[in-house]
Amino acid sequence: MHMGHKLLAWMEASRVRRYMSLMNVGRRVAIKRGLRVKNPGNVTIGNDVRINNDLTLQAHGAITIGEQTMISAGVKIVTANHDMSRTGLDAMESIRPKPVVIGKGCWLGVDVLVLPGVTIGDGAVVGGGSVVVHDLPPNMVCVGVPAKPVKARSGSPGESK
Repeated sequence: MHMGHKLLAWMEASRVRRYMSLMNVGRRVAIKRGLRVKNPGNVTIGNDVRINNDLTLQAHGAITIGEQTMISAGVKIVTANHDMSRTGLDAMESIRPKPVVIGKGCWLGVDVLVLPGVTIGDGAVVGGGSVVVHDLPPNMVCVGVPAKPVKARSGSPGESK
């Protein structure tokens, strides 16, 4: 049984390395198991990014993740929707991509969902379980469904201590 676990771990690590080879990935990026990527060529990840288990990147449009960003387990980033003016199979086949940009030094909590066309400002923190449907400002803690800024991030530039 121990050998089976080692084989599965090796296969998963190989799969993550394969995705990383197809994406534009900076230096010192660490990605844990469970990575799933649609269209890896549309993904850019900056230097010193840390990604926990089970990240899903649906990259019909571009996804950019800024340097020194942390992404917790179970995060999903989606870049496309279907054309709502169409019906039936025609709607299923009509993909409308919009890029997603996650700034530098951000932190996405557990199970965050980021929807198409969103920009998350540098230094923003998005609380676990939040759904990001609109742009979020830099250096703010944002939570909720939909995610909204609730306070300045402690230690953000310009904040007195």
